Amino acid sequence: MRLSHFVTIVFLCVLVPNAHSQNNEVNRQNRTVEIIATEKVQVVADVANVTLGCVSYGQTHDQAYQANLKAADSVIKAILGAGVQKTQIESSSIELGEDNSGDGADTSTRVHKTRQFKAHQSWRFHLSASDAQKIVDISVQAGANGIEYVSWDIADPEALETKARTTAMVRARRTATEMAQSGGGKLGDMLYASNSVSGIIGLLAGQAQLDTTSASLGSRGSGFPTPTFTLQLFPEKIEKQVTVREIFALE
Repeated sequence: MRLSHFVTIVFLCVLVPNAHSQNNEVNRQNRTVEIIATEKVQVVADVANVTLGCVSYGQTHDQAYQANLKAADSVIKAILGAGVQKTQIESSSIELGEDNSGDGADTSTRVHKTRQFKAHQSWRFHLSASDAQKIVDISVQAGANGIEYVSWDIADPEALETKARTTAMVRARRTATEMAQSGGGKLGDMLYASNSVSGIIGLLAGQAQLDTTSASLGSRGSGFPTPTFTLQLFPEKIEKQVTVREIFALE
């Protein structure tokens, strides 16, 4: 886990701006110090959302449909056999129709005739990040030829938020104490506190890390060489940012 922080200090000896939701009268008898602190917490994703599917072709719509059902049955059985629960699977899309992709211009007449219709169905799997690579490999071996998307998340976002908020509040109080002591005073009770939270985001390009922000593997049909490489997934880091504003009395 990685933490980063920003602290803004406002030492109030005359007044607190009225725009704030909490109004605190500040004068020589009621002095305060205001601290605004921001903390970021970064953790490696522990949840993966993987979308994959099967694309099949046929000379008739029934051929394409039956071929797709056969491939899909093989994939789902393999996934369930690997320990994935049905509650972790959602149907993402189902398609059956004429193949209007225009690929016929790049293939032989014989191949084009067998690709008059296209059937496609895909599923979204909610997995632990540590299982994502294994399930993707099993799916491909079972016949999946459309790995369409991979996204990353964390199982307990509230815990990440709590960690960031707690750290920000501790830093705010420490900074306020230092401010009070440097001014010859003593920090009193906290009079007001608020916080704002940014959404959970994956850290994008520019970070010193190797991660997978998306992945895809599409079917090219017959007549094309089978690639010998394997897809590798790298969970990305997830970040939560919390900003707290605290006002303390000065004794």
